[in-house]
Amino acid sequence: MSEEITSLDLMFLLKEIKEKVEGGKIQGIKQKNKTFLFEIYKKERFFLKILIDKTIYTTKKKENAEKPSSFCMQLRKYLIGKTIKKISQVSFDRIVEVEVDNLRLIFEIFRNGNLILTDSSGSIITAFEKREWKDRKIIPKAVYKYPPSCLNPFEKSFFDFQKIFKEEKKEIVKVLASDFGLSRKYAEIFCEILGIEKGKLSSNLDQNEVDKLFRFFEELKNVEIKPNLVFENKKVIEFLPFECKKFEKNEKIYLKSFNEAVESYFEKVLEEEKVKEFEKSEEKEEKIREKQKAQLEKLNKNLEKYKKIGKILYEKYQIFNNFLEELKKMKEKGLKWKEIKSKIKSLDKQKTVKSIDQEKAKITFLVENMEIELDFRKSIEENANFYFNQAKKLKEKIEKLEKVLEKEEKKEEIKEEEKKDWYERFRWFLSSDGFLVIGGKDAKTNEEIVRKYARMQDLIFHTDIHGSPFVLIRNDKKKEIPMESIVEAAEFAASYSKAWFLGLGSADVFYVKPEQLVKEALPLGSFRVEGKREWLEKVVLRIAIGIKINEKAEVLAGPVTAIKKQTPYMVTICPGNISSEELAKEIKKEFLLKIPFESKDLVEKISLEEIKKHIPYGKGKLVS
Repeated sequence: MSEEITSLDLMFLLKEIKEKVEGGKIQGIKQKNKTFLFEIYKKERFFLKILIDKTIYTTKKKENAEKPSSFCMQLRKYLIGKTIKKISQVSFDRIVEVEVDNLRLIFEIFRNGNLILTDSSGSIITAFEKREWKDRKIIPKAVYKYPPSCLNPFEKSFFDFQKIFKEEKKEIVKVLASDFGLSRKYAEIFCEILGIEKGKLSSNLDQNEVDKLFRFFEELKNVEIKPNLVFENKKVIEFLPFECKKFEKNEKIYLKSFNEAVESYFEKVLEEEKVKEFEKSEEKEEKIREKQKAQLEKLNKNLEKYKKIGKILYEKYQIFNNFLEELKKMKEKGLKWKEIKSKIKSLDKQKTVKSIDQEKAKITFLVENMEIELDFRKSIEENANFYFNQAKKLKEKIEKLEKVLEKEEKKEEIKEEEKKDWYERFRWFLSSDGFLVIGGKDAKTNEEIVRKYARMQDLIFHTDIHGSPFVLIRNDKKKEIPMESIVEAAEFAASYSKAWFLGLGSADVFYVKPEQLVKEALPLGSFRVEGKREWLEKVVLRIAIGIKINEKAEVLAGPVTAIKKQTPYMVTICPGNISSEELAKEIKKEFLLKIPFESKDLVEKISLEEIKKHIPYGKGKLVS
């Protein structure tokens, strides 16, 4: 699976987006870590997205950004309002230059790449990351120098080709991958296409093989592209600008443009990175929790130990005190430690004393299988108080740690709730064709659906009336959405709109692509629609509420045709004036009549609240 774009990919990509970008005006710049989004307007609004260590492409998808860095603010200062004169690839490297009026914006699109702004003379104004090498500096006021360049196969003569391959003592696949900057991906593909053994030393190529390579690159300049995504086990594994024999048995999706292929592929890469990052953070949190639990266990053990020592000191007060008194008398007499230890040992008939450390002034006893260390300069009461005070301090630490763990447990409970499935936060149903359809409940969830969950292959629906949810068909299958699912989504949007509250029998619904919705300075949950809308007129307002029986009874709600495919136990409601409380009672009664006897106890457990939440605007009437 490719982790970054190749020089060849970049060549095809820039040929495609050049006309779109050149002449466009920069209207905004956003940054999130190593990702930059340049908002551009030329006839329509779109974005130039740069993933510094991965790729570049144009997109219509808007994104939220973090608080702008000082670097991002500098870019805004110099570039917003400026027109893009030219965008080009530097030689055959993964470097893109954008000329903006009298400035140059340079994207180094490779691992540990960079984004640099220079003036027309090449003097660096600012850079995403400031770096210094022996012969190259990326710092303000330094003159920008390109990194070492790879060979450009499209600018070499036949004799150059012959010379390069004859002089190299490496495998041909390595020459193509590194010297020519094609990456192993295309180096292997081209060797396969031309029938050249990839492990063959380049110096051993015969005249016919060199000729094949030269002519192949000449033809590649004007090859007709056929952009496609390659799948394996239902997962996208590669993006290509043309057909490739290597993947002829793999499932593929063909796209209208190579830019679309690059965008689809790397958006998936970003999603997977987010998942890995989340899993890594979850793993880290779990380790911290385990460490805290182990620490709590240790603190509790020590607490019990100190409390027990304090108790034993008072219970066996006379035994401990006798030893301390004898030791004190011997010291006062000026006896040497060797003699003191010997006398204590002779007095210790029960073998209670384990050791005496004169330097630390400690005498250790072994009582009830527990080591008790006392300071022989202090009284029994003072030693007991020391242990009780230590127990008190430990108790405070334990209470603090328990509060921390309690908070973490609450967080875990919330996470468990959220694990139900992300879409359950919205109104939702599965269409007759198996597409997930979600709808907003309020302004906040409307905003989320459009800005967070809509992707370019999806469709968004809205009723032609003020007070309508945005309804989204998630096209995870990336195939044409059937009309039955479109009609169902429209019915869902119409039924949960204000048309229901007004008691209307039908409403007009339109649908658009997500990129047609523009935010601008509009209230939460509101968007302006650009371009053509597709209409469904006089969509009937009705909602089916059904019961699906598994281990428990699950309440489903949605268009009649969709719910009918999932359960035979359903009722249909339409606009009316019966309150949700009374209507929910009627619906539950109907379910109890329709459900088999052995499942009635499951239906009895369903609360009226669970049914009421599916009734639009808290009122309606039963149709069937």
